[in-house]
Amino acid sequence: MAGKSGKNRGTLSGGQVFSYSLGDVANNVTFMMTSMFLMVYMTDIAGLSAGVAGAIYGVTKIWAGAADLIAGQVVDRINTRWGRLRPWILFGSTPLAIVFVLLFSVPAGLSPALTIAWVFLLDALFQLAYSFVNIPYGSLAAAMTQDPVDRSKLSGARSITNSLTAVVLSAVVAPQFQDTTGDHVRLQFTLTTAALGVVAVVLYLICFRNVKEVVPRSATKISLKRTLRMIRHNRPLIVLCLAAFFLLAAMFMMNAVALYYARYILGNAGWYTFLALAQTVGTVLVASFVPTITSRFGKRNGYIGAAVVTVLSFAVIYLVPDGSLPLAILGWFLFGVGTGGTNALMFSMQADTVDFGEWKTGVRAEGGSYSILSFIRKTGQGVGGWAGAAVIGAFGYVAQAEAQDATAQEGIRLATGGVPALVAVMATVVMIWYNLDLDQHRTIVRELNARRSQGVVSASYGVETSRVLVQELGDERDLLLRPRKLGTLPVVTIFEREGAGATDIGPAVAEKLGVRFVAQKFTSDEVAEADAEVLVSDSAFERWLRTVSFTGTQDADMARALETAEDHSIAERNRREVLESARDGAVIAGRNGALVLGRAVGALHVRLTAPLSTRTERVMSKTGLDEQGARARIEFEDRVRAEMSANLYQWDPHTDEYYDLVINTGTVTYAQVVDMIVGFYRSKYPHGEETAPVDR
Repeated sequence: MAGKSGKNRGTLSGGQVFSYSLGDVANNVTFMMTSMFLMVYMTDIAGLSAGVAGAIYGVTKIWAGAADLIAGQVVDRINTRWGRLRPWILFGSTPLAIVFVLLFSVPAGLSPALTIAWVFLLDALFQLAYSFVNIPYGSLAAAMTQDPVDRSKLSGARSITNSLTAVVLSAVVAPQFQDTTGDHVRLQFTLTTAALGVVAVVLYLICFRNVKEVVPRSATKISLKRTLRMIRHNRPLIVLCLAAFFLLAAMFMMNAVALYYARYILGNAGWYTFLALAQTVGTVLVASFVPTITSRFGKRNGYIGAAVVTVLSFAVIYLVPDGSLPLAILGWFLFGVGTGGTNALMFSMQADTVDFGEWKTGVRAEGGSYSILSFIRKTGQGVGGWAGAAVIGAFGYVAQAEAQDATAQEGIRLATGGVPALVAVMATVVMIWYNLDLDQHRTIVRELNARRSQGVVSASYGVETSRVLVQELGDERDLLLRPRKLGTLPVVTIFEREGAGATDIGPAVAEKLGVRFVAQKFTSDEVAEADAEVLVSDSAFERWLRTVSFTGTQDADMARALETAEDHSIAERNRREVLESARDGAVIAGRNGALVLGRAVGALHVRLTAPLSTRTERVMSKTGLDEQGARARIEFEDRVRAEMSANLYQWDPHTDEYYDLVINTGTVTYAQVVDMIVGFYRSKYPHGEETAPVDR
């Protein structure tokens, strides 16, 4: 089983996960304040026209994409006693909060030109300061743990807090926009943002104190030349970037002007809170079903379906009668379902395009790929926000008015629902040309796995593949682990459902074949020694939390890139260890051996299973657990092994087609199973033990 030892495996406490999530609350206090409310602040309080406000919003969002690239290159260049990432949170949070407060503190009496300069320059500075805190924060998950399951929990917690922060922030801020003509409205916003800034800094400091960087950083360097080479031949990535641009443009067109909708179409700015809550419920709900949607319909079809729901939501929002809060809530709920689904599937498909790019060009560029997507998303956000303001401005929006005339109201409806619906249709149609389906991706993963294994063997031992052996053996195995003149040594990989007997059967098979036994890296016994509560702490809530990663609109692109790169790094370290073990002959338990050695000459791949009742009795006998504890252990082991294999190698280790032999150990003795495996091996490879050392 690939992963860390049981001592370090799965040890992130609930407090650490919670503290990490507080960092994203702090992020979104400032980020969402600008995304949801800056446009209205510029028009109704600072006194800028809708067109000018939209232009500032658009340019600074695009600049934010460039700022992310700059921060991504800079943050890894220092190392301190606090690590590489945490110091940016410690020292960057206060300047970020100060700039944030100043952005919403435009002095009264400034000329139009100075007002534009104040907002534009401070917004640009805010985006830069935000990047230098958010990029290190997003990278922390990969530095806190190498466990893909724990990282999924961190990402899930981040997604949930992202959504909940939007609701709380809207409840605090939105009602203040109901009347923007008061004498003290500017001071009111300065005090509000000052309070939010203090909250953000405190949360950042809690995050800084309670999370630790324990994984050595191996930053993925972004090479423009390599990235462009990969993109040029990566049609799925190009299509995905186009879809992302249109989708984010539609979302942020609506998002930038949604408060105008609540105030002038529904009649109460404070009702925006109910809309944000409905969107959050929809986003969280669909996240729970994304894995099922993916397995049943495929990622592309799932994305198209979610995008259709997004189009429908915009249509409902456009058609809501004046003052009809229930129908507006329905529209925002559908919006949450549609955009939550598309965002989750977009990040999942992005990981697939990285594999496609490596398969097509030989270049694996997680950092470059995700950076391009991040910049495209930010560009879409900026263009969308600018377009929304341009539409309401063109239809005669009057700032600070108690009511808008029919023409201006139609402009607000078009900017919030009508035009975004058309843009979302474009995001849907573009995906028709996304040609990377589930079956093709599985084939790509298999071919990449074979290439990587051969690459390690060739680089380490100078051994090349042999197509002659494919004909001799009658199968597709052509990976020589040793020079042919030295012969092959027995290699058996064993994967089991917990309690099927691998820990007893594996060593016995190794003894009979005259090779060593390599135990799996992770077992529940080791976990229990490190933390007895780990097995029972994997609650239904934590499992659900792992499914909701990257469902919101938070800036998670670089974090996702680093996690993908780290998963790949872990997988390749495991690959080298497995190949090194197999070179001299071995029986290898777990460690994704059947996939890593899938095309290895002289390898036999075995999967062991047994009825649940039988496995439960065996675990009870071996560990002293009661029946409930034994079943919990079995469920935990089987689920986590599959999750880690999916994260690291994109395969399901319970798929029979990867194995030469699948044995139900519940109907025979362990000795009989050992004889079956050894006999099958000697039958398949009659010369496989000729050069095996006698003394092991």
